[in-house]
Parts: sequence; structure tokens; C-alpha cells
Amino acid sequence: MHIGKSQKGPVMCLNFVQGGRCSVNGSSCLLGPNGASARNEEGLCELHGRFDVWLTQENDLLISDLGFPSDDPKQCLALGINRNIAEEIAEKKVSELGTKILTTKHECIRCSKPFWTSEHDQSSPLARTGQSYLCSECINKMNEEGTVKKMGVLQYWCG
Repeated sequence: MHIGKSQKGPVMCLNFVQGGRCSVNGSSCLLGPNGASARNEEGLCELHGRFDVWLTQENDLLISDLGFPSDDPKQCLALGINRNIAEEIAEKKVSELGTKILTTKHECIRCSKPFWTSEHDQSSPLARTGQSYLCSECINKMNEEGTVKKMGVLQYWCG
């Protein structure tokens, strides 16, 4: 996979393989020759999204919306794809390996609802730390007394 870089980030689809193929599904690029210059964050391809699928050193599958994992992965299976495709890829590979799926999904400290960090509005003034603890629905309610108590010292890092 050849990835070109500019100061604004990748200049091509992260899953575009030389020869016009897609590393996600193995077929011809859905955007044709334009796939070489389609950036994942533009969402031009129906496969694009904010999720990556990694094979960890322990042979577990990691679905992440946080970018490169903190532990060095063994293999990347897909970059910058939508959640449904990420889950399909992970489920297929997990059945081959007989292992488990891990995710970077969080549980909101206010309402206990599971959420993905990528669900947040990226222009939110809330720091990334806050986006890891509160779901997008609860961020606007952060000033409520119960939430402030639950966040403790983290409230100072989150605003």
C-alpha cells in the first residue's frame, strides 16, 4: 500500500492499493481512478469512516476510532473505514482465528451509555480527555453537579 503525505495529511485513500484495488474488500476501487486522490476524511467512498481494524500482538482484533493503537499492533487490516465495515472485517477474522474482538468504545460516566469517541463533534471546545469520559449527549450537561462530582479532578482537563 502506497500512502502519499502532504502537510494536510494523506493525499490518497488509506486503503487504495496500487493498481486500483481496495485493501478492505479486495475488489476494484469503488471510486475508480479517482480513488487514488480520495482522502478518507472527505467520505467520498461509502467505505470511508473513522474506524481502523488492527490485529494485536495477542491475535485479538481491535476496532478503534482513536488512530494508531498504543500497543504496537501485529497487522493493520483496514484504515479509515466506517463502523459497519470495521465490525464485518473483525468478525470474519475473529472466526478464522478463534479469538476475541476488542474496541475503543467508552462508557459515559454520567449516563453509563456506551459510546465511540468519534461520535463527538470534532469542533467541540471540550478537550479530547473529556470526550473519552462523556458521550456526546452528556457533554452539554457537564455543568450539572452530579457530572462534575463524577469527573473530579478531570473536570479541569476537560473544558
